[in-house]
Amino acid sequence: MVQVFALVVAGAFLLFGGIVLSRAGDLDDREETISELVSAGDESVVPGGEATISGPVRVLEPASPTRTGPDLNESDSAALWAWRVRQRNDKWWRTAESELATGEFAVDHSWDRVRVDTTALATDADDDPFDSPNLFLGDPETETYLGDLGPVNRFLERTGLAGEDGIVSDLEFNVSVGGKTTMPDKYQATVVRDGDELVVRGELTETADGYVLRGTDETPLVIATGSLEEQREQVRSSVRLRRAAGGVFVGLGLLVAVLAVL
Repeated sequence: MVQVFALVVAGAFLLFGGIVLSRAGDLDDREETISELVSAGDESVVPGGEATISGPVRVLEPASPTRTGPDLNESDSAALWAWRVRQRNDKWWRTAESELATGEFAVDHSWDRVRVDTTALATDADDDPFDSPNLFLGDPETETYLGDLGPVNRFLERTGLAGEDGIVSDLEFNVSVGGKTTMPDKYQATVVRDGDELVVRGELTETADGYVLRGTDETPLVIATGSLEEQREQVRSSVRLRRAAGGVFVGLGLLVAVLAVL
């Protein structure tokens, strides 16, 4: 019986380690895409195949998000509006609502103005745009709590210890009292406005109205904003951490399995 239990524990370690290593592989692919976007940003555009463009955004028809947050103005001329509402349960933050709203816009790449067709970039209502494999937005640029913080959480927030990446984020007080929680939901968003820098990859075609970049099955549309170098370093750190953790769990699983059969 003890041997069977030990083998079950070993299997659990191996399974969890495999999942962590698989996630590290996904992040490794994300890092590779970021590197490709960084290196291809200055290429000249040639219609008829894959192309990467970069430059300031020119909004033709602004995005219309269904929710803007208390500190953001929907009338802003936004090419892209990514937002989510995060909720805290007893152990972690989760995305409760989210949206990627896109308008009609073009990118001034060198001497060319390229219109971006975002039709293929539509996401489901439950998809978090900040976790999308086709979007590289970095951390949300704005964050607002949709309620009042309690005194303890307010102190942790002001000192930088709280938050999703805070050192003591797991110690945030989220006690339910009468159906209410001391940790309110928060609205996070990144808005790409007219004149902001954008990097976009897709299939480039030439029409009667000029160049158009769109996504296809062979060449999905990829959009990035913010510091790609910073995003790449964050992904690299996550990859190293997950590989180390996955290796530890796999090693423990093998060790327990060997001890069980001896």
